[in-house]
Amino acid sequence: MNKAIASASTPPRQIEEELAGPALSPVERRSRVTTLDVLRGFALLGILAVNIETFSGPESIHDIPVGMALPAFVGWHAHLDLVILIIKWAFVEGKMRAMFGMLFGAGVVLLTNRIERRAGAGNAADIYVRRNMWLGLFGLIHGMIIWEGDILLQYALCALLFLYPFRRLPGRTLIGLGMLIWIVGGTFGILNFFDAPHVIAQGDILVSARAAERAGSDLTDEQQTSLTNALEQDRARPASIAAAVSAGRAGFWDGLPARANADIDFVYHVFRDGWIAEVVGCMLVGMGLYHIGFLSGTFTERTYFLTAVIGYLITWPIVLVGIWKTKEAGFSDAAALRWMYSPYDVEQAAGMLANAAAVILIVKAGALRWLTNCLAAAGRMAFSNYVATSLICQSLFSWGPYKMFGSLQYYQELFVVLAIWVFNLLISPLWLRWFAFGPLEWLWRSLTYWERQPFRIGARR
Repeated sequence: MNKAIASASTPPRQIEEELAGPALSPVERRSRVTTLDVLRGFALLGILAVNIETFSGPESIHDIPVGMALPAFVGWHAHLDLVILIIKWAFVEGKMRAMFGMLFGAGVVLLTNRIERRAGAGNAADIYVRRNMWLGLFGLIHGMIIWEGDILLQYALCALLFLYPFRRLPGRTLIGLGMLIWIVGGTFGILNFFDAPHVIAQGDILVSARAAERAGSDLTDEQQTSLTNALEQDRARPASIAAAVSAGRAGFWDGLPARANADIDFVYHVFRDGWIAEVVGCMLVGMGLYHIGFLSGTFTERTYFLTAVIGYLITWPIVLVGIWKTKEAGFSDAAALRWMYSPYDVEQAAGMLANAAAVILIVKAGALRWLTNCLAAAGRMAFSNYVATSLICQSLFSWGPYKMFGSLQYYQELFVVLAIWVFNLLISPLWLRWFAFGPLEWLWRSLTYWERQPFRIGARR
C-alpha cells in the first residue's frame, strides 16, 4: 500500500476491508462511511423543500414566493407563509445544495484514495474520468428531458475541470481555499447572475420616484420612466403569470423544447456569470473536511456542538434581518437582492456547516436511530431518489392528468414534500434489503467500471 496517499481520516479496518476486495469495484456496503450516507439522505430530503417551488408553479424571485399563481402572504395563511419562508431560509435554502456539493467533494477523495490504494493512480484517474463523464450524461438527460433544475451536469463538469488536481492538498488548505472561492467567488457569481447592481439601482430610483410623488415634488425624467415601467409591469403581471402556468402544464412532449432550452441556458449562465464558484468552493471544502475526519465523525461531540451553535448564530440573524427588510419593501426584486442575496453565500456556508455538525452529532449520540437508518438508506440511493423525485413531481404538476402546476398555495406545497419524504424513507430501506444498489446507482457503477455489477444482494459478478 502506498502510505503517502492513504487518507488520515480512513480507519485502518476500513482500509483493510477495501484492500481485501477486487482491485477495481465499487465500495462494498460494509466499508461505507455511515455519516456520509446519513448526511446525503438528509440533504436529499431537504433540497426538495425548496425545489418544490420550481416544480409546483411560477415565481418571479428565486425561492421567494412572489409572482405565484396563488399569492402568498395574504388571507388567513399570511403569517404561516412567512414562518415557512423563514424556516426554509434559516435551515434549507442553499444549505442542502451546498451539502450535496460538500459530499460530492468528499466522494472525490474517498473514491480516488480507495482506487489508488488498490490499483494505483493511473487506474484511479481512469475510473474518475469515466465516472464523471457518465454522470454528466445522466445530468444532461435529466436536465433536458425531465427537469431543468438539474445539478448533476454541473457537478460532473466541476469534477472534470477543477477538482482532481486538488485531491492531495492538506485538509485545512482545501477548507481555506474552498471557503475563499465559495464566499468571494460565489457572492460575485450570484449577484452577477441576477444582474444585482442594475436591479438594485433601478429599485432605488423607483423608491425615490414614489417618495417624490407622495411628497408632490417634481419628478426627474429617470424617475418618471421608472414609474411608467413599474406600472406597465404591474398591468402585464396577471397575463405573464397565466402564460407561465399554461406553459407549466404543457405536458411531457409539448414542454420538452422549453425544458431543454432552459436547462442549457441555466448551466451556461451559471458558468459564464461565475456562480459556479459557489459549487467548486463547496466541493473543495468537502474534500478538506473529509481529509481531516470531520465528515467521518472522528471529532469530539463538543466540536460538532460548537460548530452547529456558531454556524446558526451567523446564519439566523442574516436571514431574519434579510426577510424583515425585504418584506418591508414589499418583496421587491431589488430588496431581495440587497438584503437576502448579497450575504447569501456567507449564511449559506455557515448554515450548511451547522446542519452537517448537528446531524453528525445525532449520529454519534446514537439518537433517533430509526430515522438515521432510513436517512442512510435514502442517501445510499440518492441518485435514484433524486431522479425519481423529479419524475413524481413532474407527473403531478405538469405531465399527468392532475396538471397541478400553479394550483397550490405556498403552504400546501409542503404536503407534497412530506408525502415524497415518506416515500423516500420507506422505500429506500425496503429496496436495499434485496438489492445492493439503487437502480441508477447500479447502472452508473456498471458503466463506470465497464462491468456488470451484482444487483441483488448475494449475487456474484
